[in-house]
Amino acid sequence: MLSLLIFLPMIGGILSWLVSIFFARRSNNLILTDEQTANLTKTNSFIQWLKERWFCSGVQWIAIITMVIELMIILCYWHECLQAFYSNSVWQKDLNIEWIPFLGIRFHLMLDGLSIIMVLLSVFLTLMVIVYSGKEKHANIGLYYLCLLWCASGVIGLLIAVDLFLFFLFWEMIAIPLYFLIVLWGRRDSNAQLRFNGASKFLIFTQLSSLLMLISVISLALMNLSLSKNWTFDYFVLTNTPISSSAEFLLMLGFFFAFIVRMPLLPFHGWFIDAHIESSTTGSMMISGLLTNTAIYGLLRFVIPMFPNASIAFAPVVMGIALCSLFYFALLAFTQTDIKKLIAYVHVALMSFLTAMIYMGNILTYQGIIIQLIAISLTITGLFMVSGLLTERYLTRNIKQFIGLRGVVNYLPAFTVFFVLAIFGIPGTANFVGNLMLLFGSYTKYAMMSVLFAFGLLLVSIALLIRMQPIFYGLTTSKTVKISVIYKALAKQDIAMLMLLVLILVAIGVYPQMILDTSYPIINKIQYYLEGSQMIMIKEGA
Repeated sequence: MLSLLIFLPMIGGILSWLVSIFFARRSNNLILTDEQTANLTKTNSFIQWLKERWFCSGVQWIAIITMVIELMIILCYWHECLQAFYSNSVWQKDLNIEWIPFLGIRFHLMLDGLSIIMVLLSVFLTLMVIVYSGKEKHANIGLYYLCLLWCASGVIGLLIAVDLFLFFLFWEMIAIPLYFLIVLWGRRDSNAQLRFNGASKFLIFTQLSSLLMLISVISLALMNLSLSKNWTFDYFVLTNTPISSSAEFLLMLGFFFAFIVRMPLLPFHGWFIDAHIESSTTGSMMISGLLTNTAIYGLLRFVIPMFPNASIAFAPVVMGIALCSLFYFALLAFTQTDIKKLIAYVHVALMSFLTAMIYMGNILTYQGIIIQLIAISLTITGLFMVSGLLTERYLTRNIKQFIGLRGVVNYLPAFTVFFVLAIFGIPGTANFVGNLMLLFGSYTKYAMMSVLFAFGLLLVSIALLIRMQPIFYGLTTSKTVKISVIYKALAKQDIAMLMLLVLILVAIGVYPQMILDTSYPIINKIQYYLEGSQMIMIKEGA
């Protein structure tokens, strides 16, 4: 069943693509009668209507059904995990078979409390993206859904892979569909060269950083080979491989840079902003909802447990970089006029905050990271949906042209205000619970740094509020606006999707215990690695 989690989205994507090719060829090879030929214009209009009504919707429904099945599978696993926790037993699903024996590479997958939360979040956000994508009327719709589901397969595989070579394979696999999502379905009011530049930056930044991680993976496997005469890439074996302090530090850097480039932290954020500018709304939702989360997961799953001594030694540097990133992105957010750039800067500022919290670690902080990661993903997804709905009405992303929409577009102001206040961390939302756990947990060890990060979060929230407030509550200008576009009401589907995000954020804010219970066993192990390393360092210092 674990392999089905990976391959089911890919199968659904291929099926969507094949169905789209089949219907496209059938419509192109239609033989017209003499009477139909005489009414060619009417016939072409009918074919176009048929393609838009049945062909596009049919392909979309294949993708939706695929991800609904995926969601049901992961929810069943989550139920099993919670039952095991409440009965004080260990829960873990494992698949370990030979794949490339002469290289020691195994198809080793594992689903535990941490990965199940991340997979559930990724599947849910992918389903939201697919439902929303019906509004965007993309060309070559079958290939589009193939790329979306291909990306989902890569992310899910990455989250449950415990063979490091397999993990790296899925890490690289994600870049290909995202590249095509930017290039082929990017923004349409820019030239082709601009779209290509954003995708190129994404590939260059991520591939160079991934090369460093590959070098670290192979080097660690070679060190283990020299000690145990066993050629393997297994996570559990390599985690316990004894290595020198200098080697541990260098290997840690290879993983660390790969993760912070995809997060991204200062000064690697250039590709992230360009990718958002040039992507469609669904492309931005995939980048922010899935891609950046894998970097946080990588730090928690691989960097801290595998290199605890180096992580402790490197923590002050990471906290310094993260603090500079947080304030830099917050200040940039004050000056943005493009709504997608504004949301992108807010997102990377929040990712900077989470990165610092990983290195201030204790159990309370790590569990707060899980809650906050979910909250940020849902909130940023909601804000990108709002930006897409505004762009759909104004045909521009310029905030200066979004003025005084309160009472003009029903429900949208209320949803926008909620997501903005969620970034603030108002009580009753998951963001509030996450921030509270993070700041309380970090304050016990790094009081001054925690105060600075709290101030940075406040600055980010103020910047977002100042830039978003005029959209609905600003004074209208004398400039002529497209009233016919503004008055387009929200569809029931849009209201339902935004309301679902609101309900989940409130539900987690009111009762986060199920997520905390699910993640606790794995978080406790991460804390164990750090505490063990700290004890060793204290003894060596003595």
